Amino acid sequence: MRDSYLIPMILYIRAIVRLIAFFAISVFGMILLAVGNFILLPLDGRWKVTWKNKIIKGWSRIISLILGIKITTKGNPPVPPFFLVSNHLSYIDPLLFWYNIDATFVAKSEIKSWPFFGWATQMLGVLFINRELRRDVHRINQRISATISEEQGVILFPEGTSTKGDEVKSFNPPLLKYPSDTQLPVHFCAISYQAPEPWQTHLDVCWWGDMPFFSHFWDLLKMPGFHATLVFGDETITATDRKYLAQKLHKAVSEKFNPVIEEQVI
Repeated sequence: MRDSYLIPMILYIRAIVRLIAFFAISVFGMILLAVGNFILLPLDGRWKVTWKNKIIKGWSRIISLILGIKITTKGNPPVPPFFLVSNHLSYIDPLLFWYNIDATFVAKSEIKSWPFFGWATQMLGVLFINRELRRDVHRINQRISATISEEQGVILFPEGTSTKGDEVKSFNPPLLKYPSDTQLPVHFCAISYQAPEPWQTHLDVCWWGDMPFFSHFWDLLKMPGFHATLVFGDETITATDRKYLAQKLHKAVSEKFNPVIEEQVI
């Protein structure tokens, strides 16, 4: 009887402590970023990107410790400038990449409206696309072209949404227009997670469908930790046709992907 009360209390305390630490470190990081940007204002813009990279890499490594994430990286992460695609499982995915490489992301515009996270991602230079407007693809492809530099690459989740981790969904070709038109070699990576029992990876780490963000994040904070694996491809893929490029990249990521569940879950 005592354990039935004690265990939920331990999980609650763990989540509270982690939540406080998460926001304290995140706010401190944003302050450092803002101060650095102000100091570097008279200088070339690349210095701001370099400063942002240092802040976000330090943030990702501290947050991974706070959340108990054990990150395994296989293969060689690309060095800027680069364009990389990956499957998408959770809001944790960007942290894994920031832990390993200097990059920014293409993300759905809805994130801009999230409390704190929307403001923070804008500060970090994330590229937002309105998926409801087809003409926005042209604008975002121009932004991708202007953003890739010697200081950072661009990462795209071409599935268009995060998934439950049973398979890699088909890739949407429109945002691959820039690498196909410029014949830019595209890097690829496969992400997978593993949660300890009795937690279920596809429910407690992966974030998909109509799962509410804040309640899912709160439950994730209660976990003792989990394992994340990134598998980077050994080669790059180039194609002049974006649909063909999407197919080749989907096949390459699928071959590297380790499903978090072995059968489809509705």
